[in-house]
Amino acid sequence: MGKETEKKKEKEVLERGGWDNQCDFFLSCMGYAVGLGNIWRFPYLCYQYGGVTFLIAYITMLFLTGLPLFFLDLALGQYAGKGPIKLFTRMVPGFKGLGYGMIFLSFLITIYYNVIIAWTLYYTAVGFSSELPWTYCGNSSLTSRDCFQRDQELACYELDSNHTFWDRQCVSV
Repeated sequence: MGKETEKKKEKEVLERGGWDNQCDFFLSCMGYAVGLGNIWRFPYLCYQYGGVTFLIAYITMLFLTGLPLFFLDLALGQYAGKGPIKLFTRMVPGFKGLGYGMIFLSFLITIYYNVIIAWTLYYTAVGFSSELPWTYCGNSSLTSRDCFQRDQELACYELDSNHTFWDRQCVSV
């Protein structure tokens, strides 16, 4: 009786969960591939690095390296059914460090996403206060060149109607 229980426990430990259907697998892959950086950083990168020119280079590299490596990652994981450390150790023992590197990078990305979520929660909570912390630029020595405060604009206008507040000082228009 004791041996049967041990074998049953070993079988339960060795069995690994799978996908219920193709839709679960597809949505998991989409969640893996499309992250926060893709949504809010990609339009900025296109604008910063030349619009269509950047888009052509991006799409070229996507098809030459991005998608093949993504497929390789999925295929190795699905075929082996193991985590990255055991997978690379069994493929090539010298690549064990690659598995540890993948785990470490996943850890760093998790920290990064948690910080972004914390910022989101903070600014959402602070947004319900009566006076927002970002309403005023600060004291007379402003920290940002582009900071605009309506009170300072009005003070410049009262000084002279041809003045405006720009670059932390009143300048004539």
